[in-house]
Amino acid sequence: MAGAAFGGPIFYGHAAQSFNEPATHPGNAYWFQALRANEVFKALDGRQQKLALRTDARKEEGTQTVALTGKKTGLPGIPVTELSADQKGLVRKVMADLLGPFRKADADEAMKLIEAAGFDNLHMAFYKNMDIGQDGVWDVWQIEGPSMVWYFRGAPHVHTWVNVREPEKA
Repeated sequence: MAGAAFGGPIFYGHAAQSFNEPATHPGNAYWFQALRANEVFKALDGRQQKLALRTDARKEEGTQTVALTGKKTGLPGIPVTELSADQKGLVRKVMADLLGPFRKADADEAMKLIEAAGFDNLHMAFYKNMDIGQDGVWDVWQIEGPSMVWYFRGAPHVHTWVNVREPEKA
């Protein structure tokens, strides 16, 4: 599909040892991505954590799971505009980890499209009602912007929906 990273929405996941993984997700090939995202959450102050924590994770409905809204504001979670420079740097590290398993050309294209829509227009949300083990390590989280959604769902095992497109022309 023209203008879409990876040719359009994609899905990836891994159930390492069982369908219902324990809180530490032992052996899961993608769990490192969630651990990196949790570094962002730990770097947030109390007010920022309240903005980032949610209880309304998106429904899993095929490609509708990552339907794009085109919105720059009003998305779930904390806007990147609310973050300090070092916190934004952590979000960039999350994006690097998310894109790491893909071919460099595909990762570069995805990041180019995300930047074109404005990195500061991204929002990051963590879903406290889906915390396996109630350990404060968020298993379900997402990054969303006007032309991208990366929905990481580590419950009951890691499965992830991704949609990155070129920004809509104004």
